[in-house]
Amino acid sequence: MNLSQLVVHARQRSNWESVDLGILLARRHWLLMATLWLIPAVAVFSLLLLVFPDRPNLALFVIWWLKPAFERLPLLLASRQLFAQVDSFPEALKLFFRANRYDALSWISWRRLNFTRSFDLPLTVLEQAKGPVRTARQSLLHRKTAGTASWLHIVGAHVELILSVGLWALVYMMLPEQVEIDWFPLLQGDNQLFMWIANGVSILVMAAVAPFYVCGGFMLYIGRRVELEAWDVEIQFRKLRERFTAKRGKKINARHEDNNPSPAQRKSSSVNTTLSCLLALLFCLPLATPQPVLADVVTPVQAEMQIDEVMAEDAFHQKETVRGWRLKDFEQAKYHFPEWFIAIIEWLEGLGWDDDSDETEASWLPLLAGIVEVILWILALALVAWLAWHCRKYIRRALGLRTRTINAPAERPETLFGLDVRDDSLPDDVTAEVLALWERGRQREAISLLYRASLAHLINRYNCPFQDHHTEAECAQLVQEESGLNKQITPKLVQLFSRLTQVWQHQAYAHRAPATPLLEALCRDWLSSFSASSTDSGTQGGRA
Repeated sequence: MNLSQLVVHARQRSNWESVDLGILLARRHWLLMATLWLIPAVAVFSLLLLVFPDRPNLALFVIWWLKPAFERLPLLLASRQLFAQVDSFPEALKLFFRANRYDALSWISWRRLNFTRSFDLPLTVLEQAKGPVRTARQSLLHRKTAGTASWLHIVGAHVELILSVGLWALVYMMLPEQVEIDWFPLLQGDNQLFMWIANGVSILVMAAVAPFYVCGGFMLYIGRRVELEAWDVEIQFRKLRERFTAKRGKKINARHEDNNPSPAQRKSSSVNTTLSCLLALLFCLPLATPQPVLADVVTPVQAEMQIDEVMAEDAFHQKETVRGWRLKDFEQAKYHFPEWFIAIIEWLEGLGWDDDSDETEASWLPLLAGIVEVILWILALALVAWLAWHCRKYIRRALGLRTRTINAPAERPETLFGLDVRDDSLPDDVTAEVLALWERGRQREAISLLYRASLAHLINRYNCPFQDHHTEAECAQLVQEESGLNKQITPKLVQLFSRLTQVWQHQAYAHRAPATPLLEALCRDWLSSFSASSTDSGTQGGRA
């Protein structure tokens, strides 16, 4: 490793500054690194496609699990690019087996879920450390950078997820409005071809993020080594040595020229030599006289004894144990805390203090325990209040506090989820019109008419309190709740409306029409359930 060939300025950086430098390195060589990551991944993915054609999710899981093996080749390339060693594409491929020679099995087994993987891989791939040496080296490097490496791993995982979701959202938005795709079977994994394509896109996203993840962890590792090994100081010393070597070479050349002087140069050099000797004698005369001794000479043993005597004094051994919370003594009055605040702090500390606790524990622990206890009690009370509020209907019904008469709601909705539920919008014979529409192939309109006729009857004849914001499922749940209060809503009617709601949801959202026998059965049940309400609707309206 030649530090003089380092392409970046060797200096001490913060952890996130080192990660940012790794991002810049990945941007410069992103295409090559992503391709080197992708080639072995695509090979394994194709092999799994041939061996397990009906298990696309298994192939994606294997690729995800083998990511540490695929990241070693981009790491080697990044290390060589950092020291200005440019490799061609075929040369980079030859390094793949060399990169996975050390500790490859451990990284795809018990170390696979390590959050500091990008920071720890250089120890194996570049330093080739093993056993206790690797453990000691890793412990030293982790002292200031383990947290940053873990956050880099978390951020990388979220970036992959965001890119995957964003890519499919882009595909969905680019589809023309005329194209109708049934997404439910695709999302449930029924279409094998779609699953293989989706997993292939996920692998492309992994390859796109991998260079930034690898280079970020690698430059974090380099930054830690610069701090520990003082690379910046070593580089400056090397520059000084090179400068000194260059000057020394010039002096040797000048001395070689002086060994063969001309006659005139010989005469002038003898005069200069005589004058130099006289000046040297004049300067050496004062040095020949004895100099006064300014201090006694102290041996190393005596110095050590004196240091021990000084360190044994009481000023270096004062200890004071303080337990409990107290205010700092402020000189200015503007920092004065009110008494009620101090009382609250002492009360919180008393909640967390245990008589059996150790006297030497930190003074802030009882205070923290008291604060946590108060927060937990507040959360518990808030949870009880929230449950009581949302279950108030069931509580009142269980206590028998609710007595309700059949009264019409103050405002009856005219539309629900886009359906017209007014009585005057319905034909005279609903079931006949439904079957006629069904025979003409207008299946959605037939199911819609039967469903909205049921809603209109439930609103106008049974006074079900539907609201504009209710969904189909909420309407079905409300009818079931009203059956306990309104004797006219029979269990048969509740069951019919629940079945009709499911048929309408399948038709409206999944474009799945029911079978003809099922529709005819729904029409018969509808007639038997709502015929009585249709005959005496005027009577119900008068009572309302």
